[in-house]
Amino acid sequence: MNTMNADNASSGDRGGMHRSEGIASSRSVRGNGNCGKRIVRTRSLLAFAAFTAFTAFPSFATDTGRLIDTLPPDQLKQVLEQLQNSYIDPKALTSDQVNSAAIKGLLVSLGPGVRVQSKAEFERAKPVHPFRYDVLQNQFGYIRIGTLRDTSPKDLDGAINDINARNLSGLILDLRTAGEESDYDLAEAVIDRFVGNEQPTFDLVQSGAARAKEFKAGSQPEYTGPVTVLVAPDTAGAAEVIAGVLKAKRRALIIGQNTSGRAVRYKTEELGDLVVEVADSKVVVPGIPALFPGGVAPDIVVSVPADLENQVLTQTDAGPLEPYVQDEVRPHLNEAALVHGINPELDEFEREQAGKAPPIKPKDETLQRAIDFLVTLNVYRRR
Repeated sequence: MNTMNADNASSGDRGGMHRSEGIASSRSVRGNGNCGKRIVRTRSLLAFAAFTAFTAFPSFATDTGRLIDTLPPDQLKQVLEQLQNSYIDPKALTSDQVNSAAIKGLLVSLGPGVRVQSKAEFERAKPVHPFRYDVLQNQFGYIRIGTLRDTSPKDLDGAINDINARNLSGLILDLRTAGEESDYDLAEAVIDRFVGNEQPTFDLVQSGAARAKEFKAGSQPEYTGPVTVLVAPDTAGAAEVIAGVLKAKRRALIIGQNTSGRAVRYKTEELGDLVVEVADSKVVVPGIPALFPGGVAPDIVVSVPADLENQVLTQTDAGPLEPYVQDEVRPHLNEAALVHGINPELDEFEREQAGKAPPIKPKDETLQRAIDFLVTLNVYRRR
């Protein structure tokens, strides 16, 4: 459920500071007319120049960027005029070049707050991942929520009911294939299964709105046992908020990699063959650093190449999990081998060197780490 909160819920985060700076900039533009527009454009151009230099001269770019941030408007204008009047290649500083550099600089500085795509790319069908539920090692429930949709809470209820009925020792909630859904009512519906007592969970703050939309948990959670949440760099939107709230409420240990920082709602505009998405709302979760644009930092970091993790997740959407969690049993020297005068370990090594050994399946290291944590927790709790 949700109510309206009179506070804007984000006065202390970075987004608030950015808005204040934006107001000050817009006032200077209105007050100075075209001069103000040139100042804003100048700052963007110089910021982009610093970003371009970063790849070759990181320390130089960092120092230059800091200097640009300290310049007052009149000096910014002077720097641009100096470049236009004195640079050896005047064609590099035409109005079109300046405008192009300004847009590029803004896209870099705004990060996940703005996205520009071709219409074909925007309309390309996104992969749909299924919901799946398994019991691992006869003691842990594993829920891969898949692509978030209206049926996700009901699917989640069925899995949690089975976990409670079996009295399993822990739950793993996998959000790595949840996609980028911006339905935050759906996020709250998932959070309600783990957080109760009508606690405030998060706020949705819209640009220009007088009030933030406040979300609260239900009265009674369905699951109160240990939870781990698996996240990846592509975890975004509603899934990112689920992870952030469960971390803030200390209801779950987050495992994986930093999430995308796109806990926002985008306003979409078509401009010719382009689609421009601008974040006009963001989610604020009290108790943790700003989700936008920083994302959710995991409690346990598991660095896995994106292509490898996507391969594992795709193959296990429908296939068995065990080969990707359990390590292969390697041949080893034992009494029987000694009696027969053979060395299985040496034979296996020679097969590997000759390229004749069967390929080893990639492992889901993030899921392995979650299992390891829950196993350790159970051992500790039994003492």
